[in-house]
Amino acid sequence: MKKKLLTILITSLVMIAGMGAFLWKMNSVNRQQEKKKAALLQEEMDTDTKDKALEDVDKLELQTLYLSGDKKNVVTREYGSVDAIYNKAKSAAAEDMLTDIKKKRDYSEEDPLWAYNPYGTNPESLYMYFKSKGRFYCRYTVSVDDDKIPDFTRTLDNGASGNVAMEHEYQIIGLVPDKTNYLIFRLYNKKDELANTLYYKVDMPKSYSGAQTILKLEEGRSKTPLQNGLYTVFAGTGTKKQAVLLYDNSGVLRGEFPTKEIGYNMEQIYDTLVYEVDDNTLARVNELGQVVDCLEIPLHHIYGEFAYDGAGAVYVLAQPVQRSQSLGSVVKVEVNSGDVSDALDLSDIPSLVKLVKRADKSGKLKGRNYMAPNSVQVTGINQLLLGSSKYSTIMKVSNVNSLMPKLDYMMTDQKLWNISGKGKAMKRLRKKLLTKALADGQAEPTQATPIVNSILDSGKTTTPELFRSQYGQNALVVEKSSNLAEGQYYVGMLNNNAGRGTSGQKNNSYYYKYLVDESAGTYALLEKERLTWNEKGGNVTPYDESFLYCRSGDHIFEETGKDGRQIRSFHVKGTLYRVYKNDWKGFWFY
Repeated sequence: MKKKLLTILITSLVMIAGMGAFLWKMNSVNRQQEKKKAALLQEEMDTDTKDKALEDVDKLELQTLYLSGDKKNVVTREYGSVDAIYNKAKSAAAEDMLTDIKKKRDYSEEDPLWAYNPYGTNPESLYMYFKSKGRFYCRYTVSVDDDKIPDFTRTLDNGASGNVAMEHEYQIIGLVPDKTNYLIFRLYNKKDELANTLYYKVDMPKSYSGAQTILKLEEGRSKTPLQNGLYTVFAGTGTKKQAVLLYDNSGVLRGEFPTKEIGYNMEQIYDTLVYEVDDNTLARVNELGQVVDCLEIPLHHIYGEFAYDGAGAVYVLAQPVQRSQSLGSVVKVEVNSGDVSDALDLSDIPSLVKLVKRADKSGKLKGRNYMAPNSVQVTGINQLLLGSSKYSTIMKVSNVNSLMPKLDYMMTDQKLWNISGKGKAMKRLRKKLLTKALADGQAEPTQATPIVNSILDSGKTTTPELFRSQYGQNALVVEKSSNLAEGQYYVGMLNNNAGRGTSGQKNNSYYYKYLVDESAGTYALLEKERLTWNEKGGNVTPYDESFLYCRSGDHIFEETGKDGRQIRSFHVKGTLYRVYKNDWKGFWFY
C-alpha cells in the first residue's frame, strides 16, 4: 500500500511539474507574440522619421517602375474628369483591361503586373498583381529620402484564410506625391518566416488636388499615445480640384479620393467605401479602387452627412432642388439597387411645425431649409435621430418612410422653444421634450444660496438645473450596447456650445455623451469633457484615453489626452469640415 501511495505521489509531482513547465512555455510564447504585435503596431504608427528602410535597399536588386517614357513598364489609364472616374462603365472597362493583361502571361513575385491608379480613385496608389511560388502574406514599406517623412509600413489583406495565398492582387496606398518612393515588399509564410524580399523605386506625380504634402505639425505635452491609423480629412484644398484626403500620424499625405464636392463622412458598407463625390451622388469603391456603383439622387442636393441602417440602405440629408421651403428632409437610398425614395420631410410633422412657429416669432431663424438638420443616425427600423445645430436640438422621428412621420421627442433646453405657457397646447408641446435625469451614481447639483439668488434678483430660491443641454452641436454618434435595457441607447456629439441658447461668449466646447431612456422619457449626461472652443462644424471621436478633435473654425485637427493635454495637432490650409481615423484593417490591411 505504501509503495502504491509513493508511486501515486511521484506521478502527481511529475504531472504538476510537467503542467508547470507547459504553462511557463505557453506564457513565454504568449509574451513573445504580444511583444511582436506591439513591435508591428509601433512600426505602423508612422512617427519614426530617423530609421529609414531605404538605407537597407539592395541597389543591385532594385527595380525601377516607369510611369511614362521609353522604359515605361507600368500600365496607366487617363481620366479627364471626376465624372469620368466615377463612371461605373469606365471603371468596369479598366477592370476588364487588367483582366486581359493578366491572361496574356504569368506574373510572378519577381515580375509582378503594375498599374498606376488604374481606376482613377487614388493618385497616391499602385495596383499590383502576381502569383507566388508558395502560400505567403505580404508586408510592404514605402520609404522616402526626406527627414520629415516617416516610413509607411502595413500588412496587406489578401482575403484568404490566415491571410496566406498564392495569388496576390492589391491596391498599394501610402505613396508620397512628387517624391521618389522606395518600395520594399517582404513575403512571409504562415509561420511568419521571411521567404522573399523585393525592392522597387518609382517617381510619383504631384498631388492631384494640390493639397499639402506635409501638414504643419505641433507636438503637445501629453504622454498619451496616438491612435493607430490614417486621418480621413474632409477639407476644401483651396484649389479647383477637390478630394477627400488621407494623412498619417506625421501629417504626410498618403491618399486622395477625387471629388467634385466635399462631404462629411465615409462609411465602409459591405466590401466597399461609400462617400459623396458630387452634390447628388454617393460612390461605392472597392479595396482595389474600382468604382462598383454610383448612387445618384436625382433632383436633390446633398447638404449633410449620411447614415447606414445596417440593412442595406443609407439615409442621406438631401434637399429637393425645386422645393421652396422645408424644415429639412432625408432621402433613403438602397445600396445594392440604387433605388431612391423620399424618406422624411420634417414639414410633414404638425407638432414640429407648431414648435418652429413658436420659436421663430422673431423671424430670425427662417430660411429655405428652416431647421437645417446636419447630422443623422439610424436608431431602429424607420427611426431616425436628427441633429439641428441651428436650433440646438436633437430630435427622434419615427414612422419614417410613411405619409405620417411622428416626432417622438427632442433633447433641448425648453427656454429655446417659447412653450412655457399653461394652456393644453403648450403642455402637449412640452411633452415632446425629454426630461433631464441623473445617471447612476451622479449626485444632485448644489442648490443656489440665498445670496446668489439675491444677486440674480430672482426673489426666490431656485432649483438648480441638472445640466445644460447641447448648443450648436455637430456629428451625432449613436451607440447601442448589450448591457442596456430595451429603449436605451447612448448618443455622443461635439457640443460646440455656440449659437442659439448660449451667452455669445467664446468659452469652451465639449464632448457630450448622453444615456437616453425612451421608456422613462429621460436623458442623462454621462460624459462631459472640455475642449477648445469651436464655433461651427467639426466633430470629436472618443477613445479609451484620448480624443480626436476637428476644430474646423481654426483649421486644426488634433489628438488630445483625456487629461486635457494635447498629443499632436495639425493645421490645414483651406476649409475644414470633419476628420475621422481608421486603421483600415479588413479592407486594405490585415
